[in-house]
Amino acid sequence: MLMVALLLRKRLNVVRRRALSGPALALLMAWGIPSPALSGDAENPAPAAVGPFELSSADGNSKIRFQFAGQFRITCASRDQGADRDRTESNTMEARRIRLTLSGTIVRPALAYRLHLSAAPGSLELMDFYFDYRLADGVQLRYGQYKVPFTRYRIQSFQRLTFADWSIVTRYFGAERQMGFAVHNGYEKPAAFSYVAGLFSGVNARAAHAIGLPELYGAAITNPSDLAHPGAKSEIHPEVFVHLAHHAKGMDITSESDEERGGLRSSIGLSAAWDLDPAAEQDFTGRLAPELLIKYQGFSAGIIGYAGFSEVDSPTETKLTMLGGLLQGAYRLHRTSEVAVRYAAFDIRDCLIEDVRRRNPLLLSGPAYVKHEFTAGFTIYIVEHAVKWQHDAAWLKRTVAGETRDDFSVRSQFQLAF
Repeated sequence: MLMVALLLRKRLNVVRRRALSGPALALLMAWGIPSPALSGDAENPAPAAVGPFELSSADGNSKIRFQFAGQFRITCASRDQGADRDRTESNTMEARRIRLTLSGTIVRPALAYRLHLSAAPGSLELMDFYFDYRLADGVQLRYGQYKVPFTRYRIQSFQRLTFADWSIVTRYFGAERQMGFAVHNGYEKPAAFSYVAGLFSGVNARAAHAIGLPELYGAAITNPSDLAHPGAKSEIHPEVFVHLAHHAKGMDITSESDEERGGLRSSIGLSAAWDLDPAAEQDFTGRLAPELLIKYQGFSAGIIGYAGFSEVDSPTETKLTMLGGLLQGAYRLHRTSEVAVRYAAFDIRDCLIEDVRRRNPLLLSGPAYVKHEFTAGFTIYIVEHAVKWQHDAAWLKRTVAGETRDDFSVRSQFQLAF
């Protein structure tokens, strides 16, 4: 194997500017060796994306864009089963995500649409389906099902994460998709001073994020977006969202990574949500999340704080029931590689734990939840976020019945997106 690798490297020096064959490219990707044909050089810069692929009407006003995103993941995990019990080891291979998207414009460029589906094994779901109309400069209207505007971190696409997946904070605070109406000036790609204000159904459209609270109570969790088994329809209870932010000139907020390696840039924002009639054991009454993202010369650092408020003693009294935080940093060692670290933590207040015990007497020693997350990652960018190979290792500290347990996992994930 070593001799083959050395011979292949020698061959690459000879044909540095020639495209590689399929088998050779596969070997390079498997060994983590950036391909000259993909990585590029000063004379032949690497492509930043694959595609886009679209069809357009004769006048160019109506378009259909076809997009795909797939992730293949290998996970090795060790789970702590508690005192005097053996740890559980598991090694899995899975198609973590398979996403298909149709988007474009209808009749006029100002009227856009997006249909986003999940087709991964065990996950046939409607992700997004909405229409977006540009009413005037700086004013757009969006209606349908999509991510609620709670933090820039969640508004960004999973395709552009610096780790193999989201942090544990999204399990408790979200944001997840809901059906609703919003006024904004860019949403995923906002202006320097950005805003989103919306009125949503209050019903979590997917059983993936913002499900930590009902898990604490041991409550049933439905998945209305499941196209095969959506479950019973939930009554709406309006929830108001506001997201405000300022982004410095040249600041790309679609990813934490600083692929541009430019000067000092920053983004600061605040997200707030208020549920007018929260469902018991399912929803926070209110949520707040200030956040900051800084980039400089390949370095990036982000911090987000979370606060959740619930009606735990009576419907007329709202208390602070949960705090959370996310801190992560990354550095582009090279245009094609990056290292990153992340820490997340929760503090579930005593008033919430007492309310859980009161509503569910079976949880006599308190609920089970993840309390701390430590993660380190390394990413190889073959075609930026379109084709990349991510690796990370995580240490999770859980609390189960008042007992602290330590879980460990290592993930390797390959992504193709266009």
